[in-house]
Amino acid sequence: MKFNTAVKEEKKQAFSYFMRLANKKSLVEVKKINPNRTLKQNSYLHLIIGYFGVHFGYTVSEAKLIYKEINSDIYAYEKKGRTFYRSSADLDKEAMAKTIDRFMEKSKEAGCELPLATDQEWLRQIENEIERARHYL
Repeated sequence: MKFNTAVKEEKKQAFSYFMRLANKKSLVEVKKINPNRTLKQNSYLHLIIGYFGVHFGYTVSEAKLIYKEINSDIYAYEKKGRTFYRSSADLDKEAMAKTIDRFMEKSKEAGCELPLATDQEWLRQIENEIERARHYL
């Protein structure tokens, strides 16, 4: 269950629920939930990554890797001498916005301007273009 501890009543409910579980000697997990990126942000990100891939001839997986490499300070981590990239699901709204802005800037520098999230007509057009090219990706 999720509770917003900033709301007095929910905070009481959270403590009450925890105490019921503790009294039953239950195994519990308590963790902070970060406000992750929005579904709208996620859809937009995948759309511009797909368009980038179509424009430069990359698969969606390849384009996603380029996006993460551009934002390696946010995505990359090392383990046992190897570099890995975490999931965009781990990002909050602010970090996601930062990575999208950076990707758009680098894409434009490379010759592929990407639409803003508010440019619905352009987004619809690139969605169709991605769909037409899907069998090549």
